[in-house]
Amino acid sequence: MQSDRDKLLLLIERLRVACVSSFSDNVVGIYLHGSVAMRCFSWLTGDVDCLVVVRQALQASAKLRFIQACLAMEPLCPAKGLELSVVTVQSCAVPERNPCFELHFSPMYASAYRQDMVGQLSRMPKRDTDLVAHFAMVRARGITLMGKKAEHLFTPIPREWISDYLQAEMEGAATSKNDHPVYYVLNACRSLAFLEKNEFLSKQEGGYWGMQHLPEKYTSLLKAALAAYGGGSPMQIVDYPMPEFWAEIKKRWQQGRYIAKESVLP
Repeated sequence: MQSDRDKLLLLIERLRVACVSSFSDNVVGIYLHGSVAMRCFSWLTGDVDCLVVVRQALQASAKLRFIQACLAMEPLCPAKGLELSVVTVQSCAVPERNPCFELHFSPMYASAYRQDMVGQLSRMPKRDTDLVAHFAMVRARGITLMGKKAEHLFTPIPREWISDYLQAEMEGAATSKNDHPVYYVLNACRSLAFLEKNEFLSKQEGGYWGMQHLPEKYTSLLKAALAAYGGGSPMQIVDYPMPEFWAEIKKRWQQGRYIAKESVLP
């Protein structure tokens, strides 16, 4: 039986081959980010996050080849699948709050691609606000699978853009905290870590950061969230002071907003 590490390495190699065979010499670089790049990936609870950079806009035939390859890789993927965006060098080099992309693949769109690949490609939005954070994460902590170093392609992102993005993401998670408490708790911690310490953390690292920097009364909540994130027992929110935790997060977030808004990340 393959180990989780061997399964991950096989998937990454298949992904690299799919990029090269679909895009040929148009590929500039392939970059991993998220939990795989931050060394806290779990096959049972995680996904594989990837950015592919190309020189020029993709032809329709190249998009179709690559989507077919991604669909063929699905049986090789971890619990939450593969999430991938293809962007141009121009998109990486000229920062925007809502960057353009050429192609996106994730489990959310897999069924639609199977039913009507051409139609789904035509319906897909051309911009994604998540890419601001992805670009910054790749530059700060990404893994280069092939191509140029990330810092040579991805221009530094204004810090205010990242903090605005994280605040919106954190508030969105708060509206569904009863449905996704683990994501909500750990993401709130890593968002605070960025605001207060200028650190890009994984969800797991965010939980440990929270145990060191938030009041002790939230330690049991954070331990439960970390255990569930690692594949343990589901977290029962009724056992923990979630309203007080959210109030603490909001208070700390407002206190931290004084940090210079116009600075850029390294």
